[in-house]
Amino acid sequence: QAHRADEPLFGPLTRAMNLPCAFWPASPAEPPTQIRNAVPALIIGASGDPKTPYPGQRAMRRALSGSRMVTVRGAFRHLVSGVFTSTPNACVDRAVHRYLLDGVLPARDTTCTGIPAR
Repeated sequence: QAHRADEPLFGPLTRAMNLPCAFWPASPAEPPTQIRNAVPALIIGASGDPKTPYPGQRAMRRALSGSRMVTVRGAFRHLVSGVFTSTPNACVDRAVHRYLLDGVLPARDTTCTGIPAR
């Protein structure tokens, strides 16, 4: 309900998809997966991601100690790279291209500005 004003049509639909799981009458079949490693992964996220909340993105970054994170501030969307969307962001795309083509991570976590309107 907190997002209904910003997302009147799709917010309740997409955010409620996992709601039945919260009330499922069964215990988990296995313990939660624990991730702790130094794999050099590039994590791309948006501070306003409606599907992958920012605190979860930060937790994954901490768990993957060898990773780097590129955060797009002010973007309320799930995909923020021109590699995956039709809305390019030069700051994000530089990091993604360098990682995918050369295997090179940014020297430190990076913050980019929001996705420009087209």
